[in-house]
Amino acid sequence: MFSLLTPIAVLASLLVICSNSASARLLNNDCGASYQQSLVGPWTALLHENGKIFCAGTLITKSFILTAANCIKSDTIVKVRLGEYGRNQIELAEDHLVDFSLRYRYYSNDSHGNDIGLLKLTKEVQFKTYLRPICIILDSSNKPKVNQFIGTAWRQINDNNMYGTRELGLIRIERKPQDCEEIDLYTQFCAGSSGNSQSCDGLSGSPLIQNHIYENQNRFVQLGISTLSDMDCRGAQGYTEVMHFYWWIEDVVALFEGAEAYRPRKSFSASATSTRIYPKSI
Repeated sequence: MFSLLTPIAVLASLLVICSNSASARLLNNDCGASYQQSLVGPWTALLHENGKIFCAGTLITKSFILTAANCIKSDTIVKVRLGEYGRNQIELAEDHLVDFSLRYRYYSNDSHGNDIGLLKLTKEVQFKTYLRPICIILDSSNKPKVNQFIGTAWRQINDNNMYGTRELGLIRIERKPQDCEEIDLYTQFCAGSSGNSQSCDGLSGSPLIQNHIYENQNRFVQLGISTLSDMDCRGAQGYTEVMHFYWWIEDVVALFEGAEAYRPRKSFSASATSTRIYPKSI
């Protein structure tokens, strides 16, 4: 199992590494705002089917969730839970239906290369303090040079060996270029838990984020996507390089959002699904 970061350590790691660029374009300017940094971010999305969580993702616009391609299911009703973390007792989390799903055309189920997908929600999300999008940088020339990230993982195993949604916590991830035997070097990078901790209890589709200075404001940007849920405590895995696909993300959002947006007749979904199933704990 892994050891969790304390809130102070999390905050320190977020502030140490950041880009000094102020010229990068963002997918959504109302993104990555400050929040209580000892908690899982307000952009966190939990994908569940019949109340069982099978993957994670991030809210990136009012209508789209970014996740891994292997998290996209065919011929099933998938709901996306938003606002689960950082809210007070009188505030409510939201379950959104998925209108349609898209995965990158060249996704490989064998190598997890190009493992990136988008979910279009049926209803636009109303942003709140505890429900906001993560930033996606749309300029490859302003790619932050980051070797350490903040990821998420399950805090502990219950007596029945299942995980509850409220037990998701923060973990520090760092690049480990020599620790992955088989990854797609063009679309992935190798990373794992820092120190003696192990990220063997992560969640496929969950983000790697870091601090970035944009227009003189600290913003949290997403730089990676977890491709595996069960790492067998190997300590490292391939993460999808989000900025490699910034143009695809931008094109999809531009095509499907807005009054004149195109609406497909069916989803373009992956056949692969996550193998670990978790119950929803509300």
